[in-house]
Amino acid sequence: MRRSGMVPWLFGLAVLPPSTALAHLPPRPGAGSLVSVSVEVDGREAPLYAAPDGSGRLYVEAFPHSWYALRLSNRTGERLAVVLAVDGLNAISGERDPVVPAGRGPAGRMYVLGPWDSVTVQGWRTSLAEVRRFTFVDEKRSYAARSGKANAKMGWIELAVYRESRPAHAEVAPLARDEAGAPPEGRAEAPGEESARADDNAREAPSASRRRAAEPAAPGSYPGTGWGSATHDPAVLVDFDPQPHPAQRVTLRYEYASGLRALGIELRTPWTARDRLRERDRGHEGFAKPPAW
Repeated sequence: MRRSGMVPWLFGLAVLPPSTALAHLPPRPGAGSLVSVSVEVDGREAPLYAAPDGSGRLYVEAFPHSWYALRLSNRTGERLAVVLAVDGLNAISGERDPVVPAGRGPAGRMYVLGPWDSVTVQGWRTSLAEVRRFTFVDEKRSYAARSGKANAKMGWIELAVYRESRPAHAEVAPLARDEAGAPPEGRAEAPGEESARADDNAREAPSASRRRAAEPAAPGSYPGTGWGSATHDPAVLVDFDPQPHPAQRVTLRYEYASGLRALGIELRTPWTARDRLRERDRGHEGFAKPPAW
């Protein structure tokens, strides 16, 4: 028997694309066979680096004060659910995932992806209509630390992918908005309005490459994920009955460049976010070159 969608670990969200129909976009390259994940930093896809210890973890470079997003692509013709945790906290509820007895299914709220669907998770979900952007900040300014939930998985991005126990017939059909428009139970809590206003550091800023030169990470500092600016990102409630065990797990780690090098990871160079100053200097992107006099 299908359990109620209000039971947290059976609760799913389906991200509503800009059009009201399911988006069937070609999946981007990324980690994962069932659901692939890639990381966008300041709007550009960032390279992923394999852990040199053979653990299977993947690493991404964190840039101070840059915003980032996670692109999830369902590579199959079936619905799949993803439990997404950032810094050890569920990206939908903002809570640490509770311990669930073996065979009882996943803990925490989930994002549900339709067949061949791709979505971009931009931040901590605060309602069915809005998220607060993921931003790279120093660990002490992270959402986990400021909300009193810091844990051993700071700097971790984890995905657990679940198949459906009784797969629904896949249809390409419009998704209806939730009429109540109420935020999901267990919504991520703001760590204080004053702090939230003070931490709106995801506003448009110079590119990561320019910030990296002007604001390198302080020696001995470590990144966390902050509570960034509010962004419109609609979602709807759906029913999803997951299988008891995940079919796929993906673990990403993010560190500043100095931390990645200390772990033995050789960074690709150069990789920068879009640098408008150099584009203008070279006459790229359709801009005329400076006159000779």
